[in-house]
Amino acid sequence: MLNWRPVVDYELREIEFDRKEIEFEKRRIAHEQRMKELERDIARINELNSKIDTLFSSCSTNLSPHQNTPNNSEA
Repeated sequence: MLNWRPVVDYELREIEFDRKEIEFEKRRIAHEQRMKELERDIARINELNSKIDTLFSSCSTNLSPHQNTPNNSEA
């Protein structure tokens, strides 16, 4: 049996291809947006970790080792 509407079939395939291409592009854009959000989140987490490290290091340097006092001296 001969294909009596090759142009219509071709156009339908082209429409389907275009639709898939548009869907792919939307997914690619959404993926890029998610990656940018993750990069911002990671940067924020690194910033907060740095602040926490700074606080911990300043706390540990402010704590002096237990010093002997007259009441606490070993004699």
